[in-house]
Amino acid sequence: MKLHYLLLIALFLACNKAKVETKSTIEPEKMEVQKTTLSAIDSVSVNDSVKVNENLVVAFKSKALVFENIKNKGVLDSIYAVKNIDLDEYTSENILTALKKQQQNYFEQNKKDASDLVRDFAQTWYENSDMKVNSNENNLLTIQYTSDGFSGGAHGFYNETYKVFDLKENKKVQLSDILMTPDSNIWKRALMDNFLKNDAGKGQSEMLLVKEISPNNNFYFDKENLYFLYNQYEITAYAAGPVLIKIPFSDIKLMVKPEFLKRIAVQ
Repeated sequence: MKLHYLLLIALFLACNKAKVETKSTIEPEKMEVQKTTLSAIDSVSVNDSVKVNENLVVAFKSKALVFENIKNKGVLDSIYAVKNIDLDEYTSENILTALKKQQQNYFEQNKKDASDLVRDFAQTWYENSDMKVNSNENNLLTIQYTSDGFSGGAHGFYNETYKVFDLKENKKVQLSDILMTPDSNIWKRALMDNFLKNDAGKGQSEMLLVKEISPNNNFYFDKENLYFLYNQYEITAYAAGPVLIKIPFSDIKLMVKPEFLKRIAVQ
């Protein structure tokens, strides 16, 4: 399987020889890691619960970061879209008000949903969401969003999302900003090969629901690897949990845009 993957890379390079040879002569310059100063590290949160009846409590907990130094409205809209927050101004006060409104809506909706249910045992329904800075180097900000909850079904849910923002260009980073041909079938082979390689001892491959793994928009990176995160049911059964596939840049360097490698200081 690994040999087949390497042959696919060789074929891709042969078909794009002139372009690849030109780009491969560009050696990434050493760059000093620069961290953007963000007053994000301020955050607002809500955390409360209400008793619906003698056997049911509903709880809501949510945290949002506050980025006082980011002024671009488009970037801010995209940052808070995962939290379902859309504001004219993203101040601490406004974000907190939005979280309180979400909490109140959650309580009211669950009171309605539970009004006709009869429970013979105590139970807590809940929804939690969090927001963290995963990395912030070279004006590239990666945010991790997580959420989990339970509403009386067979099991709860868990979701993990990553977004990368270019604070120099004021935009969300897309795969097309990183990969030369993000739609090429070679990435399906690369993802499957690395999924099986990363799976050693985890058993997630035994719960695979798909024959091919395509790139998704839930990705992030460091200097060594490109990561793709697949949530429950996306490519595997619920019991497998989230699947993180790590692809070393050393394996795909000739298929990654040189300007991106230079930006993140990959040698």
